[in-house]
Amino acid sequence: MHNTPKITIIIPVYNRDKLLAFTLDSIIEQTFIDWECILVDDRSTDESLLVLNEYQKKDPRFKVFLRPFLLKKGANSCRNYGFLQATGSYIKWFDSDDLMLPKHLEIAYETIIKNKLDFVVSDTLNFNHENGQMLDKPYNFDRKEAIITPENFAKNRIGWITDDFLGKRKLLEKLKFNENITTDGDEYNFFVRFLHHSINGVLINEIITHRRIHNDSLSIINGEKTINFLAKVANVKYQTAQDLVVYNNKKLICWFLSGYMQYAFSLVNEKQPIPNYKEGFNLICRYYSFIKGCAFIFATKSAKYSGKGYRILKFART
Repeated sequence: MHNTPKITIIIPVYNRDKLLAFTLDSIIEQTFIDWECILVDDRSTDESLLVLNEYQKKDPRFKVFLRPFLLKKGANSCRNYGFLQATGSYIKWFDSDDLMLPKHLEIAYETIIKNKLDFVVSDTLNFNHENGQMLDKPYNFDRKEAIITPENFAKNRIGWITDDFLGKRKLLEKLKFNENITTDGDEYNFFVRFLHHSINGVLINEIITHRRIHNDSLSIINGEKTINFLAKVANVKYQTAQDLVVYNNKKLICWFLSGYMQYAFSLVNEKQPIPNYKEGFNLICRYYSFIKGCAFIFATKSAKYSGKGYRILKFART
């Protein structure tokens, strides 16, 4: 094995002591052996760190780190910190409760090398944590006909989870995960931005990951629109629009802002606060117009005090 591994796997960990062994064993069982695995514990309150240290003793390819107190809590912060520790030429992010099938790394690496690509995206199958039953895929689309573009990814014509991706380290050095997104949508935001740097990748039409679905995540998988969900989506819409400013992709920025306005309006109707309200207004003024920004404010105020305002919101979004 080389001193510098070909692949670095980066895994953020928080309170997964009962599941970590399954994930780490699936990595040990890979047919492709030239890897290192950076494990960043997000200050777990269970025995996760103890489990991680045991695996580090068992296999030196595992390297355990604690998130420094000075860094923001959350998976994205841990991913960014883990990237700074990485030495591999290719980066593979993974989640601490999912499973790599034995040829996961081998298939992804051989595809990226053989075709001289910047990245590859494999496929995943969900499974029920409680009974092990195989469920559906996170994303269902025609992988043979799909075209990889930022717009297609943003609008969910194509899609993938963090586990699916393997990419060149040199290209990924230009990006960081947005640490203002601490829940669902972190990987979505990242890959919308990543695809502005390169679309030289392919979709591997093969399931090589099993993704564990917990009971508390099934409502999101099933698309249940809870109030908490509305706030999360509104935040992701705004954060992604803001992150795209550097690429000057006005069309896509406006698409995200339109979604942000819609979810913000829904939150007001539920008597809930709107995330990034002032910042959202400023961005709407910049990429739509000052009049549209004022219409957004008026629509949300009208909804708050009278339960009306949808026609004004419709004007603001067009």
